[in-house]
Amino acid sequence: MTSTAALRTAAQLFSTNDAKLLKAHLQAIVKVEFMTIPLYLTAVYSFTEAALAYSPDQGKTTPLYDAQQEVLSVAVQEMLHLQLASNICNAFGVTPQIPQINVKPGQVIVVPHLEPTPGKPFTTTIGNLPDVMAALIAIEKPAGGSFPPPNKEVIYQSIADLYHATLVLLNRYMRAYGGVAPEDDPHFRPNNRQVNYATFKSTYPMIPTIATRADVNTAANAITDQGEGGLVAQSAGGLFRSAPSGDVLPQFQPVAGSRFARWGALSHYTRFVDVQAVVAKYQGHSGTAKSAPVPTLPSGQPMFYAANNVKSADLPSWAPSATALQKSASTIWSFLTDTMQKGFAKGTLETGSGQTATSPGFNDAMLAFKYITPMLWQWGKVIGYQYSAGATGADAQKAMDTADPLSLFHWDETTAKLRAKWAKGGVALNACQGLNECSGRGWGGIATQKGDGACATADLHTCGGNNDCSAQGGCGFLSSLPGTGVLGPADQWIPGENVGKATGGCQTPIGPKQVFDRTAAASINAQTGEGWTPEAKAALIQMIGKPVWDQARTLFATRNKITSLPTPQSSKQFNGTNRRAAVAPTSK
Repeated sequence: MTSTAALRTAAQLFSTNDAKLLKAHLQAIVKVEFMTIPLYLTAVYSFTEAALAYSPDQGKTTPLYDAQQEVLSVAVQEMLHLQLASNICNAFGVTPQIPQINVKPGQVIVVPHLEPTPGKPFTTTIGNLPDVMAALIAIEKPAGGSFPPPNKEVIYQSIADLYHATLVLLNRYMRAYGGVAPEDDPHFRPNNRQVNYATFKSTYPMIPTIATRADVNTAANAITDQGEGGLVAQSAGGLFRSAPSGDVLPQFQPVAGSRFARWGALSHYTRFVDVQAVVAKYQGHSGTAKSAPVPTLPSGQPMFYAANNVKSADLPSWAPSATALQKSASTIWSFLTDTMQKGFAKGTLETGSGQTATSPGFNDAMLAFKYITPMLWQWGKVIGYQYSAGATGADAQKAMDTADPLSLFHWDETTAKLRAKWAKGGVALNACQGLNECSGRGWGGIATQKGDGACATADLHTCGGNNDCSAQGGCGFLSSLPGTGVLGPADQWIPGENVGKATGGCQTPIGPKQVFDRTAAASINAQTGEGWTPEAKAALIQMIGKPVWDQARTLFATRNKITSLPTPQSSKQFNGTNRRAAVAPTSK
């Protein structure tokens, strides 16, 4: 119980106006973090297939694929930051408001709360990487030597200034209420509507949900340290800190061996500058596009797609029309926005893909843009993010039916009904083509025997730790669990054989280009503890660069004592080979 005198002193040190100002800043960072996501993701998927496959050294390295993944690593961390910002909001009784963006293709967007030049809002367009690179660097650019104090308009010249002001207000609160019992604190609500998305929970085990005031500092510090670098936290002082080198603190880096671990020590600004240098290094000459010159490869092929209305040879033969794709994207975007709003308001972000034909989940909606965005680029179009209220799960399912004939990010009606039936019977799902345990299984249920199923029936997911049960991991990167770090060698790189929810390594289905992480050797060699013998490390290192699906089939054959694996079944509707070929790899 806190004394009346102590409460009176705390209220004087952190006034009602201070509390109002802090809440306004917390809501502002939610808006800014959310606005970066469509901007960054559209740029990520503007790399052409030729650029992603380009290797200056006969396959030893793929620098432009790595550059794409480096940009994606920032976009994914912005999603983490949105979660953290929303959790901080809820901890202070502020229901985070997800912006209802309505941006037509090519339309100028305004990034809220930022005015690099006073009186002039920060604007950019949704475009390919060359078109928006300057904006990406400007958004993430560290501030200069001084920061402005918090202001009631919540308008700042940079995102670094916005975050510094927010940390100043949090420090003011901590100094006032640090000695007040949580139950007597009128501002802080521990464990209130906290979200911990599956992938983030396992990838960032040292970034907590908010159960204590110290957790507030950790979450806020994580955002600024990963994003704007150490200068913000260092200047704000108090409980906020940063690494002496200016790199990201170890506790805020992804766990070793995870998908984006190699960039975990770099701030967002540094990553974008790196990518800009890589593009400049490998571009040949500039072609022409409707808006601006497009960098090309030394061969003359374009590095990036452009909004020039020119159809690319990369466009899949099964791709819907550009009009249908954009209409579907708008419906799914609306559904995704509302799903996130409800999820962060409740503290429960439903991630599963669902067992029925009319209930896509958050994962499905996010995954949709991984495929719709590049297809629109391949039509010579840029995606728009057009929100309209009231999009239901059934509306999203219809949109996915139109945009996704290969069930890359949703379930067709036939498989959805089978999955629902199997769920009631406790039937195990499978991670990819040819990994079914008996007849009548696999995508579409067309298998005739063990090992000849058309494709995966496991819940669709794109990253490690997102699987909903056993035998659903596709592998590619080293797997880890919250609180335990990297799993032992016996639990690594066993596609289709993971045991339990959130232990699977990477997406399903398993694309033909998916290989065991080429950069994993250092992480493997650095592991210590039970099981990590020299022999175990050597066995994993020997698998580096090998196709994940081939290993999955080998393990399947061994487990089932099959000497000659059957050829997977195929039909016009359920062609697993075509489906796997359309899966974009997460490791290459």
